[in-house]
Amino acid sequence: MTEATIPTDASPANKEAARSSEGTAESIATLLGDEIYQGKHAPDAPLREIALATRLGVSRRSVREALLLLERRGLVLHEHNRGARVRRMRQADVLDLYRVRRILEVQGARAAPTASTAARTHLARAYETLVASGESNDSFEIIRADLAFHGAVVGLADSPRIDGFFRHIGDEMRFAIALLREDETRSGVADIDVVADHSAIYRHLLDGDVVEAQLAILQHIEFNERRLLRLVAA
Repeated sequence: MTEATIPTDASPANKEAARSSEGTAESIATLLGDEIYQGKHAPDAPLREIALATRLGVSRRSVREALLLLERRGLVLHEHNRGARVRRMRQADVLDLYRVRRILEVQGARAAPTASTAARTHLARAYETLVASGESNDSFEIIRADLAFHGAVVGLADSPRIDGFFRHIGDEMRFAIALLREDETRSGVADIDVVADHSAIYRHLLDGDVVEAQLAILQHIEFNERRLLRLVAA
C-alpha cells in the first residue's frame, strides 16, 4: 500500500463520524443512567446490547460504547462472557464514597468565609433550586438538585481540581442519593422534609460559621451513610 492510500483518522469525514458516534454513545449513556437512577433497571440486572439497540433504534456499537461510559462512571459492570449488568452498590462502596464526601465537603465549608462572590452566588442558587424541587413532587428533580447543592458546597473551595474530582464521583453520588430517595418515598417522608435537612448547612455556610457548617455537614453525611449501609445490606 502506498502512502497516498493509507487511511487516516484525520480526514474531516472520519472526524465527523467519530463526533457523531461519541454524541450518540453519550446520549445513550445519559438515558440509561437516568433509567438506572429511576429504578427501571434493578441492581445486577443484565443490560443486553441487542435488546437495547433494538429498543433505542441505534447500533450495537453505540450501545456498547455507552455501556463502557457507564462502567467508567461506576454504574455498570462488565463480566467476561456475561456482558454488562447494573452495578450493585456494596457496603464497601458506600464507606469509600462517603469518606470522599467528608473530605470534599468539609474542605468547602472551611473555605466558606473567604469564598468568592461567584461561588457563594452559585451556592445560593443551588439551594433555591433545591427548595423549589421540594415543592415540585418530582423525585428525579430532587435528586438532581440535591447533588447540585452538595457540588456547590464543594465549590466554595474555588478549586477546579476539587470540582473536577467531585464531578468524577457525581454519578455514583447520584446513584446513592437515588437509593435514599426511593427509601424515603417508601417510608412516606415528605419532599419538603428532605429539603429542610439541608437548611442548617446552608445557613451556617452563608454566615461563614465554619465550625457549625462542618458539624452540620458531618451529621448529614453520617446519617445518610448509615441509611445507605442498611439499604445495601438488605
